[in-house]
Amino acid sequence: MWQPDNAPLSVSELNEYARKLLATDPLLRGLEVTGEISGYKHHYSGHRYFSLKDEAARVQCVMFRQSAVGLDFEPADGMRVTVRASASIFPRDGSFQLYVNGMKKAGQGDLYARFEKLKQKLLAEGLFDPARKRDIPQMPRVIGIATSQTGAAIRDIIQVARRRNPNVGILIAPCAVQGQGAAQEIVRAIEHLNTNGESDVILVGRGGGSIEDLWAFNEEIVARAIAASRIPVISCVGHEVDFTIADFVADLRAPTPSAAAELAVPELAALKGDLNAVLRRLAGALQGGQRVRRLQLEKLTQSAALARPAQVITGPRRVPLDLLSRRMSAAIPQVIARQRSRLEALGASLRALNPDAVLERGYAIVRQNDRIVDRAAALDADAALCIRFADGEARATVDDIPTRKEEA
Repeated sequence: MWQPDNAPLSVSELNEYARKLLATDPLLRGLEVTGEISGYKHHYSGHRYFSLKDEAARVQCVMFRQSAVGLDFEPADGMRVTVRASASIFPRDGSFQLYVNGMKKAGQGDLYARFEKLKQKLLAEGLFDPARKRDIPQMPRVIGIATSQTGAAIRDIIQVARRRNPNVGILIAPCAVQGQGAAQEIVRAIEHLNTNGESDVILVGRGGGSIEDLWAFNEEIVARAIAASRIPVISCVGHEVDFTIADFVADLRAPTPSAAAELAVPELAALKGDLNAVLRRLAGALQGGQRVRRLQLEKLTQSAALARPAQVITGPRRVPLDLLSRRMSAAIPQVIARQRSRLEALGASLRALNPDAVLERGYAIVRQNDRIVDRAAALDADAALCIRFADGEARATVDDIPTRKEEA
């Protein structure tokens, strides 16, 4: 490219020049490169995007749909492959990458080999045995969460849990979920939730990422901490296609953090519907039982045998029919009263689950920044409040937060 003196290139001209320069190199037009796949994504368009890496470096790669048609296997993170490719620069971003037109397996990658080795070891020890896995509680009072306090996973879990049942408590044990020391922090978070003892179930996980990003959940110390937990554990690492050692050890595996919240927290509306259905079935059973007993009594009193009691009931076996009738008549109201009492108790339990009942007694729910505020210290001054009463909502602003004085 000829460039006049003192005439600077535009960025587009520079990138295009570099692209054409690389295209003239015969070596870069027909490369074979061996490395380990990382960050693999199979786009819905059919294109494949990934990195190839070794111990010291990595290079971005793209394999377009027409080139991937001949693949006889599905690439995956940690897989070691050899690709046929041409090297170039993507002019828009100025990024160096390989355009892959062929791929074949070249053995296991280092991370994949480590994953399989630990998986076989723990499998032999019985840590994946379904018999040792515990049931997830159906009505948890508190859920514990071991994940990053700043990631998308914690926001997704809280949002889903609050939507399904705002009465369930949430206890967060924040920890790093990738990078140096992340495995140790995850272990400490699990142990902290066990020591605290308030949680009925623990959710352990993070959002998606490459095999390197998720690797902390493939560490042996994390697997053993999950296995040692006294509280049932739901693993929720990455996306649905991601599997880690933590998934195999946990009592239940959820495909995503949001799905874990759905599995852990029952939906309050569904619980109320189930309870109402039970009450209807119970009432129907009582009414049906009364009808059956009434018909039996009528059939008994109208039978031909009772018309001639002396021929049917004789000697010491004779039972006064009027006494039997009185006993049956007295027993039926008692049964009805007991069942009515059970219905009233179930109804009281249902009403106790309804947060509106608490509001009817004069209480209110205060929200600030889309979260429930349960103490004055959690309020932000000058921030808007939404106060919910039994008959509606009101908006307010915090002007002052007096400090509680110690009693003399």
